[in-house]
Amino acid sequence: MAVTTIASMAIVPEKFTAYTIERTTEKSAMVHSGVATPDERVATILNNTPEGGRFVTMPFFKPLDSNVEDDVFGEDDVEVEDIASDDALATILMRQKAWGNTDLSHVLSGADPMGAVVNLVADWWLAREQRIFLAILKGLLDPTNGALKDHVNDVSAGSASGINVDNTLDTKQLMGDAYASLGIVFMHSATFTQLQKQQQITTEYDSDLKINIDYYLGYRVVVDDGMPVNSGVYDTYFMGAGAFARVDGSPAGFVGTETDRDSIGAKNYLINRRAMIIHPRGLSWENKGSYTDASHKYPANVDLSTPANWKLVVDAKKVPIVSLRHKLG
Repeated sequence: MAVTTIASMAIVPEKFTAYTIERTTEKSAMVHSGVATPDERVATILNNTPEGGRFVTMPFFKPLDSNVEDDVFGEDDVEVEDIASDDALATILMRQKAWGNTDLSHVLSGADPMGAVVNLVADWWLAREQRIFLAILKGLLDPTNGALKDHVNDVSAGSASGINVDNTLDTKQLMGDAYASLGIVFMHSATFTQLQKQQQITTEYDSDLKINIDYYLGYRVVVDDGMPVNSGVYDTYFMGAGAFARVDGSPAGFVGTETDRDSIGAKNYLINRRAMIIHPRGLSWENKGSYTDASHKYPANVDLSTPANWKLVVDAKKVPIVSLRHKLG
């Protein structure tokens, strides 16, 4: 009986990297909801980053000034206003993982071992990617020092401390007249169950994705037990389209996929890496020095969740991210 191994799969590194990124993108709820969107300008910058580069500059247009007096049509020339631009700093995120035959043995014997491995690796990256998003949100929405601390509605100490319709509407009101920019909600499974008990969750079948999608008050639901919980107090995040830029790339010297073999131990290895930008639009990365682990050249999730590492560079209403801090009852 022939035995399928990593070595015998004739993995083409460039194709495997591309397949994995494509499959991870296809499965991402952040991408499908529109909260995380690509940015071709940033991708170009990332792909042209020299070896060892740690940051990229993200250009953006400033909002047009709506406080100037209107020009009434007449014989005078119309006054010309500049369309101003600015820059935000984004940190490159480098992540890697290695698997061996032992780790993948249960999928290598299938009819399509390559497809099985691609899906397995994509699922692994998807979970890690979601942790990155949550780490960033934790830092931005820290109620004391976060760049978006004014976007936090903390009802956990009040008489009506649970998640309910009224508290949710008060939370979306933190966006003022920009409330309609919110469209997706991240919540803990315990919060989701509580809303099910309140009969506030509706489910629709997506014929394109061929999956059921849950909604709460019109917001698409993503359930993740990585959501912050502290002594019975839960954070629930509401976000909108384009809140994050999500870009994969290949800076100079970067190797996305490699295979290796330990001949003495008769083991085969698959090493997969990603160089990516996951960045909240309207904010700038502040840390150009060392990180929590002094050996790291790129930030870990603990660094992404540190409030001091983020600075707001636009009007807060332009950033469609708010948080409801609540209990369940």
